[in-house]
Amino acid sequence: MIAHVRGALVHAAADSAVVDVGGVGYRCLVPASTRSRLPAAGQEVLLHTSLQVREDSMTLYGFFTREEYDLFELLLNVDGIGPKVALGVLSATTPEAFRRAVAFEDITALCRVPGIGKKTAQRMVLELKDKVGAVGIEPIPLGGATPAAAGTDSPASPVQEALEALIALGYARSDGAQALEKARREAGDGARTETLVRLALKQLYRG
Repeated sequence: MIAHVRGALVHAAADSAVVDVGGVGYRCLVPASTRSRLPAAGQEVLLHTSLQVREDSMTLYGFFTREEYDLFELLLNVDGIGPKVALGVLSATTPEAFRRAVAFEDITALCRVPGIGKKTAQRMVLELKDKVGAVGIEPIPLGGATPAAAGTDSPASPVQEALEALIALGYARSDGAQALEKARREAGDGARTETLVRLALKQLYRG
């Protein structure tokens, strides 16, 4: 299997890129997310690649980031999803946004991706939810438990921890604070940090 190609970019079209590796040109089909990040012709580029072999063809798909590659491979495990649709997902959205849509079972958002209907979106949620998890919640260290050791409940501490977690995910402090205010009202006083983060992410995702 060809895990990646590294070399000078020879040519880039709307949906493909040719990379010269030791005098051999490798043509990779790429999503729009990768196409927009390619350097100028002649400059070095590294693409993570997936080789898809069919009875009548061998096609190389290239991705600028490992996250794009991982999502492409994950999508191919869904019944009825082929390379064309998987590439379309990466052209229409980011890996994080897609994973979040699956985690929150946002069928409407998934159906906005070209080539994905309601049944396909439901199948994606069913088959991928346990694999993608609630994006950004588990990997982010939230600072431990609420300060019970002090002998009193302090809602401000979980809110502050949740805000720092949202900032670590890339959200602006002001946006995170507004979402957390709504989350706090919904969850009530004494809500745990994890609960506040989950509710705030739903608010931010809805816009």
